Amino acid sequence: MIEGKRSMKQEKPQIPSHIDKFFKELEEFGKENYMFNIPRETGEFIFSLLKERKPRNILEIGMSNGYSTCWMAFVCPEAKIKTIEMDKEKIKLAKKNFKNFNNIEILEGDAIEILKDLKGKFDFVFIDATKKEYIKYLELIKDKLNKDAVVIADNIISHKIKDYSLKAKEMFKSKTLNIGTGIEVSYV
Repeated sequence: MIEGKRSMKQEKPQIPSHIDKFFKELEEFGKENYMFNIPRETGEFIFSLLKERKPRNILEIGMSNGYSTCWMAFVCPEAKIKTIEMDKEKIKLAKKNFKNFNNIEILEGDAIEILKDLKGKFDFVFIDATKKEYIKYLELIKDKLNKDAVVIADNIISHKIKDYSLKAKEMFKSKTLNIGTGIEVSYV
């Protein structure tokens, strides 16, 4: 269901205090070290959506230090998560952040090259990488999406990525939501 700012059914997720503390530490580190992580509001939206949909196979394009990946791994501990990142320093940071999760596989390298050869189908895809390549990512994943998959792209409003938004609306049932820095939520 795609609604305005936040679906009426979506409440603020209940997060155990030790996990909330972990997320707050990652948020603080991200701000201090210019990680450009998703805003907490976006993490909470993803949390609620994933809790409802229970995907088994998740793909993340653009991991940074793993903040958004941790949201997905926390809410979907049984899912297999593949995440793509090319920055070696960010990968080192993410590996430290992933020490309590055993369902995350890091694919190191250029996202476009990795996506060309990536096998498997996905129930949920989160895009938060090189903005000018968003449409290319979408084209490369379209045949890798399971029926009823969801694709979320971040920074749609903050970076004025209208071409991606138009392409997503052309390909899927899609809507731009004013959550965090703006996300495009697309249902296959």
